[in-house]
Amino acid sequence: MGIFKNIIGQSSFRRKLKQMEKTAESTYGKGYVLFELGRYEEALEKYDEAADILDEMQQLLLEEGIEDEANNVAKRAMDIRFNKCFILFRLQRYEDTLQIIDETLSRKPEDPKIIFSKGFVLFSISRYEEALHILERAIEMQPEFPDPWYCKANALYQMELFEDALEAYSKAIEYAGIMDFEFPRYSFLNINPDPTIKTNAAGVWYSKANTLSKLGRTEEAIEAYSKALEIRKSFSDAWYCLGNCLAEAGRDEDAITALTNAIQIEPDLIAARENKAELLLKLGRPEEAKETLEYDPGTGN
Repeated sequence: MGIFKNIIGQSSFRRKLKQMEKTAESTYGKGYVLFELGRYEEALEKYDEAADILDEMQQLLLEEGIEDEANNVAKRAMDIRFNKCFILFRLQRYEDTLQIIDETLSRKPEDPKIIFSKGFVLFSISRYEEALHILERAIEMQPEFPDPWYCKANALYQMELFEDALEAYSKAIEYAGIMDFEFPRYSFLNINPDPTIKTNAAGVWYSKANTLSKLGRTEEAIEAYSKALEIRKSFSDAWYCLGNCLAEAGRDEDAITALTNAIQIEPDLIAARENKAELLLKLGRPEEAKETLEYDPGTGN
């Protein structure tokens, strides 16, 4: 009878663990949905609740001497607690965000993605020198990880170290991941699929172009904005800035075309309307200039 009792006991124990795991993941899933809905405080509660269930599960496993499974459960609990930092960041609770990241790093000090997340938060709160130090660590550990290169470039840009920023933007572009034909990334369907494989670097090309423009390297900036638009045609800010650079280069008709594209994508982009109207007046086309400026936000026309 002892053997059968043992088997029954083990079966009951496993059922209990399975149910706890299922409850923890379901609770975490509810938290994620609440996060997506913008109900951040409720989401935090669910994340904590899920991690607490896993802590209890880990303790049961340790009591039975099942250390490997206990360690796996502990890692899952740690991942869930780390994910709280995304919610706290949205809530602008930056010190709490950094605290969670540091707690995670104390257990996973060699994870470049977590190191990058700290650098990103420091950058976001304008602690650029500290951010650069952390981002360099992430890059040293994983040189082909594009995110820290991009964040580093943005920090250097904010510090007005433009030449250094250009170098970092180039690295971010070099290592950018493939977009898989822009489809079905983030639920957007590409009506006219382009057979050319594209990298996920539109934002990096745009930032690089801004830096080149800041340095007065207008033709290079035009080329960089065009690269961004090859990747993402619906990038209104890139069309707007390209239009301004083209105007600066004396290419007025091309500038009008670029600004028109910006307006078509974002009709209430008033700066684009004003700059287009100014060019039209310069070219002696006052009626078109007037029509460009006549925009009703209520109707979108």
